[in-house]
Amino acid sequence: MCAKRFGQSQPTKIDKLIESAVRYCHKRHPEALDSSFDYLSVNLNQQVVTGILTALQKDIDTLSWFCDYMASEINRSEDNQKPHHPIAQLSKTLITSGMEPFTDFMPYPGCRIVILNSEKFESLPESVQAVVQQAFDIKESIGKEAQRINDALLQELVVQE
Repeated sequence: MCAKRFGQSQPTKIDKLIESAVRYCHKRHPEALDSSFDYLSVNLNQQVVTGILTALQKDIDTLSWFCDYMASEINRSEDNQKPHHPIAQLSKTLITSGMEPFTDFMPYPGCRIVILNSEKFESLPESVQAVVQQAFDIKESIGKEAQRINDALLQELVVQE
């Protein structure tokens, strides 16, 4: 028994998963994230995503990259090495405008985004709304439909081919 750790709580499995996932996000390593999510239950996937969002709250660039990762139909490193990431740019625009990912908006597979909080989106400056609407295919949804889409996206992490 090591005296250094006596009386200190040990990190849980979920803490370790979140820590490694955040590290993979910082390194922009989609394959490592894929392997992390592939073997987790939907419940654990949701906990890891929530932990990532909390950990990256002040790191807008990495959080935007994570949104792009979540929206990628095929997560390959060459896709994430391109200089232009539409979902990452859109996510960054929305985050810096005060919208919360996976609460007010959600990246969705393909180059789409789901606006979960229409009122908050409509309260953004018209210039931001115009950029978002011109550059991206936006699908609006509310209530149970939004939750269904969120659950389906997390389920895709489990059932990736």
